[in-house]
Amino acid sequence: MDPETKRLLEENLALTKETNHLMKKIVSAQRWGRVFHVLYWVLIIGASVGAYYFIQPYLQLVLGNYDAIMKGLDNVQKTTSSLPDSSSINSILDKLRQGQ
Repeated sequence: MDPETKRLLEENLALTKETNHLMKKIVSAQRWGRVFHVLYWVLIIGASVGAYYFIQPYLQLVLGNYDAIMKGLDNVQKTTSSLPDSSSINSILDKLRQGQ
């Protein structure tokens, strides 16, 4: 084997080792990136569930108050619809005045 071919083979071997080393680093970085990406989403979902768990009693209280207010407004609407309108009140007052 001539010295030029031997030098080229050694250079090729060195480049291959360097490439292999860099590829291992890239694969390792991708693996860690995937792990941190999963941990990121687990943290976001966990924080959301935890926040809902702690806010749930207050949310139920607000929704209960909202329902009570709506029922109260329905009762007021029913009460005002059952009252006589102003024209019938005026006719009743007119009848009372005429009777005097």
